[in-house]
Amino acid sequence: MKKLLSVGLIVLLTIALLTACGGGAANDSNKQDQGTETAAYKDGTYKAEEPQFDDHGWKGQIEIKVEGGKITEVNYDEVNQEGKKKSEDTDYQKRFKEQKNVDLLNAYETLEKDLVEKQNPDAVDTYTGATGTTQKFKTLAKEALKEAQSK
Repeated sequence: MKKLLSVGLIVLLTIALLTACGGGAANDSNKQDQGTETAAYKDGTYKAEEPQFDDHGWKGQIEIKVEGGKITEVNYDEVNQEGKKKSEDTDYQKRFKEQKNVDLLNAYETLEKDLVEKQNPDAVDTYTGATGTTQKFKTLAKEALKEAQSK
């Protein structure tokens, strides 16, 4: 009798676990599908910029080019108050790499390519070690694409 009860509990727990995981997997799949859906954007070049400099003296800027209703090119960078781009500041990049073990230029390039591929800022993957940069990137991309949304 104890064996039967144990087997029954194992079966119930397995079903509950599979149901919970299955639901999560289905939700993740739906999110992925939504993330890769292509929104029809109006052709043009769209820009957005953070209104203020952050605590380190930088603010993000993005330029997105849309052709044939799709994002074809993305350029993201951050500038300081003197107008110097972070992508051109080799000292900053070196310190960032030493402190976080992250290649900042690679992070920018990866985020840009991901947006072109996925066509949706919310679907862009977070770049490990550059979470703040990823959030700035996504926020600015959404802001820039507001004008590009087909009505």
